[in-house]
Amino acid sequence: MTDQPDSAPAVLIVGAGPSGLTLACELARSGVAFRLIEAAPGPQPGSRGKGVQPRSLEVFDNLGLVDRVLANGQMAMPIRSTAPDGQVTLDGTQALSDRQDIPYPASLITPQWQIEAALRLRLAQLGGAVAFGTALTSFASSDERVSAVIVKGGKTE
Repeated sequence: MTDQPDSAPAVLIVGAGPSGLTLACELARSGVAFRLIEAAPGPQPGSRGKGVQPRSLEVFDNLGLVDRVLANGQMAMPIRSTAPDGQVTLDGTQALSDRQDIPYPASLITPQWQIEAALRLRLAQLGGAVAFGTALTSFASSDERVSAVIVKGGKTE
């Protein structure tokens, strides 16, 4: 960041995984200036996570992207268990009853890259973007502010 406080965003988000993207979407909706940086040159091609918990689905609903997330996953995955006596049971095949206090009663099975893609699309709709290939190298804090040193394309800011 620069030493000019008026030109620096209020928030620097380091990492464009699900948490960083979710924070960026919320800040964009709230009108808070931010910069979202990610050291990787582009979106992660793989998945470090395979599921989304019900509370996260509520957050995605609030952000306006739950339909896209749900379209790329499966709710209430069946679980096959084998007891010590060899008896096999199948659970999780029936959805929980509709309750207004539990809008998403089960976890969603979906790859992390799908979640990140949905969050990047929502962020773009809100006017934000990820600065890929941009790494935080150091930071220092004082009583007045935090200064960060970042590198993009071999150039230091």
